[in-house]
Amino acid sequence: MMQGEGPDLVTATIGAADDLISSLAAERLYAICLQTADDGMSVGLCANTEEGYAEKRESEAEFEDMTARYEAYLRWTPAEWRYEMIGDAHLVDVNRDLTAAALDAKEAFDTHFDRLIEAMIDALATLRAERGTALDGITLFVTISDSEEAEAIEHRSAVRLNPPALAAPFVGRFE
Repeated sequence: MMQGEGPDLVTATIGAADDLISSLAAERLYAICLQTADDGMSVGLCANTEEGYAEKRESEAEFEDMTARYEAYLRWTPAEWRYEMIGDAHLVDVNRDLTAAALDAKEAFDTHFDRLIEAMIDALATLRAERGTALDGITLFVTISDSEEAEAIEHRSAVRLNPPALAAPFVGRFE
């Protein structure tokens, strides 16, 4: 999962992000996250573009009242994004090992999960460091799908991964 421990999450994350970025053409990327579930058995890359958000917002506006909170939900919730849980080709070995580790009784699940969240944050930190200006203006964070803990993890990771000008609006998105 981490460097030196089987498949490398950092390398997989960078490969998946590079593939995504090279495929975007004229789309303007604004967010990338790594997402897992409460079971900690897999990681996927999620991303959205201004164009993807605009399309989703427009389609939802036909049926929903576009409150500021709902707009923030559409903008920042990976389940609503154009690119959700992508990069499988890069993450297959990492996810195989995560499944095995999550099912392994030698390590307490909470320890495994805490290490996974930290590894995901570290992978995105390395992505930002190695891709520099290519990620200017792009918010990075870690999330857990359908979890009570998601918002706390998102906030913690966003503050660590982004300059204050990106982190502050993200952390305050539902206020």
